[in-house]
Amino acid sequence: MSEKTEKERRRFFRIDDEVALSYRLASEEEAIADEKLQVTTDATLSLATELEKMNERSRIHLRHVEKESPEVARYFSFIESKISFLAQHLMKSTDELFKKTTQPVNISGSGILFNADDPLSAGNFIEIKFILRPSLASIKAFSRVVSCHSEGDLYRVAVEFNRLSDEDRDLLIRHVVKKQMNDIREKSD
Repeated sequence: MSEKTEKERRRFFRIDDEVALSYRLASEEEAIADEKLQVTTDATLSLATELEKMNERSRIHLRHVEKESPEVARYFSFIESKISFLAQHLMKSTDELFKKTTQPVNISGSGILFNADDPLSAGNFIEIKFILRPSLASIKAFSRVVSCHSEGDLYRVAVEFNRLSDEDRDLLIRHVVKKQMNDIREKSD
């Protein structure tokens, strides 16, 4: 593993999580191209992702409103909850979500470890798409396979993200931190 990759792995928290995940083999050209990633063409998945990004940006403003007018802040939080509920309802009615298999993963801002039915060779490139819960944000990344080991009928595949938009990396890092905090809270209760 390269020195840069080793440093990157130390920079990001890793968590165990469950995501809906799909992948396909990709060429090296796709994986290292400079063009901007098109995250998804599915309007519902795009909606959920954009709503999550907007929620993150609006939380700063909501904190300021909360200091001046707690009642107005509660109302805005209620409206935000209603919108999130509608987005989640739309997601559940989307066939694409059910075609993907939800599976346990180990994830960070630099890569993901997941189960695959077929072996992948170290050094291969894949395009990977996954949906985070509960936000239902969809993330797409081109990745390089770091390792693949047989584990019963499945293969444990570790990949590092080669092409992941800054917005998606930030979204993923916030998800990891939030999940880690929730896990710690649950253990202490």
